[in-house]
Amino acid sequence: MNLKSSSSSNDMTDQQKQQFLSMACELSPENLYCDGEISSAQAQRKYQDIMKRWHKLESEVGRTVSEQEIWDWNWNRKVKIS
Repeated sequence: MNLKSSSSSNDMTDQQKQQFLSMACELSPENLYCDGEISSAQAQRKYQDIMKRWHKLESEVGRTVSEQEIWDWNWNRKVKIS
């Protein structure tokens, strides 16, 4: 799969952005390791599952999407609401 790279989230639907944001939250260490209640092996499997879903969604979008892009979109969205 050869996905292009871009830093604009304008080519994604709001639903896709929300799905990426949800996965980005799942990737935080406290969520990934369930606050230390699961083993490293379990956390690795969880990470691989999240990244599989991330790459599938990137395929739908047609380009790579970075976690930073999603956090920036979320921050800008919150700033506009305030």
